[in-house]
Amino acid sequence: MAFYRTFSEKQLTSYGGARRSRIEQARFAMVRAEVEPPADFLEVGPGQGAIAELARAAGYRYRAVEPSPVLAGALRERGFDVEQAFTPPLPAADLSQDVVYADQVLEHMSGIDAARAWVAEALRVLRPGGLLFVVVPDYLKERGFFWDIDYTHNFITTERRMRQLLYDGGFEIGPMVRSIGLATGVRRDLLAGLALLVNLPGTDALSRYLKAEDALFKVRKNLFETLAFVARKPR
Repeated sequence: MAFYRTFSEKQLTSYGGARRSRIEQARFAMVRAEVEPPADFLEVGPGQGAIAELARAAGYRYRAVEPSPVLAGALRERGFDVEQAFTPPLPAADLSQDVVYADQVLEHMSGIDAARAWVAEALRVLRPGGLLFVVVPDYLKERGFFWDIDYTHNFITTERRMRQLLYDGGFEIGPMVRSIGLATGVRRDLLAGLALLVNLPGTDALSRYLKAEDALFKVRKNLFETLAFVARKPR
C-alpha cells in the first residue's frame, strides 16, 4: 500500500513547481494540437494531477489509472475518475478512447513482454485514428542515472527501441521531441554537454566527502533527458 510513497510525499520548491508546470503544459499542448476536446482522454500514471487539471479545464472527458493508492485517492478527492491499478492491462473498453497519455510509464515495465503488452493494450482501447502520447527517459544519455533516479525503472528506453516497440505494436509514429526540461534543439544539446561535467569519474565520491549528494542528485535530475512520442492508431 506504500507503493510510490516517496513520490506522493515529494514537496517541490516554488521554482521546481513552476518548472514542472511549464513542462506539463508544453506536453499537454502537443496533445491538444493533435486531438481537440471534447474527446475521451485516458491518462496512465497521473501522479499529482497536473495533466488531469489541464484536461478537465480544456473539456476532455478525462479518466486515469494510477498504481499508488495515496495518489489515486487524492485525485478522487478532487473530483477525478481514477482507478487504482497497475498496468497492463488498461481498465478501459475496446475502442473507447481518443487519447492515451503516459508520461514516464513504460520504463517502469518489468521487461519487454510487459512493454509489448502495454502497447497492445493502448492499441486495443484507442479508436481508429486515436492518439498515443508517450514520454520516456533517454537511457543513452542517462546511463547509470537511469537506474539511480527511481528503483522501479526496469525497461530500458531509447529512441530506437521505442520506435521499434511502437511500430511493432501497430502504431504509426509521428513527431518525436527530445528535451531536457523545456529545452530542445541546440539548447538541449548545450545542457546535455553540461550534464557530462556532473557525471565525470569521481563526482559521486567527491559529493560524499562534501556532503553534497542531494545537491548532485538534484542537478542531475534537472538535466534529465526525455523523449516524447506522438503515435497514432491507423484508421
